[in-house]
Amino acid sequence: MSDDKKAEKAEKKAGGGGNKLMLIVIILLVLVLAAVGGLAVYMFTSMHKAPGGAQTEEVKEKPKKKKEGPPVFEKMDTFVVNLAGNDGSLLQVDMQAELSDEEAKKKFTDYAPKIRSAVILLLSSKSAAEISTADGKVKLKAQVKQIINEAMDAGEDPPVDSVLFTSFIIQKQ
Repeated sequence: MSDDKKAEKAEKKAGGGGNKLMLIVIILLVLVLAAVGGLAVYMFTSMHKAPGGAQTEEVKEKPKKKKEGPPVFEKMDTFVVNLAGNDGSLLQVDMQAELSDEEAKKKFTDYAPKIRSAVILLLSSKSAAEISTADGKVKLKAQVKQIINEAMDAGEDPPVDSVLFTSFIIQKQ
């Protein structure tokens, strides 16, 4: 029997060593996962810091003020431009700008020559194929709005809310 007891003790020691090894592997795995998690947190938080180390503030859009009364519109002169391409197409378009308030309307009229020049350059850079679809016209409206606001040196508070086409004629020759 003593040989049997010795064999059992030897098996327990061998099995016990395996358990210790498994425990060490689990502890090391937990430590590696904790280190990777800590590194991830550090990387994500450092991405939101300015180069000087200070935290940057989240840019929050100001809620637009609800306007009281009817919208403010300003009619622009008719634009007639040659479209890009060699097909000799012409574009005749009438537009109105929807402005944020009466002060924006005054600024709009003050900048009218600069606005007209910028819009002519934009319109003449388009081809008939680009602006003949509904999607093309929607994109053009957004570009005209952006060009007008840039021409007026709008900054953060753009005076033009939208641009409306009141006439849109493409003549192909």
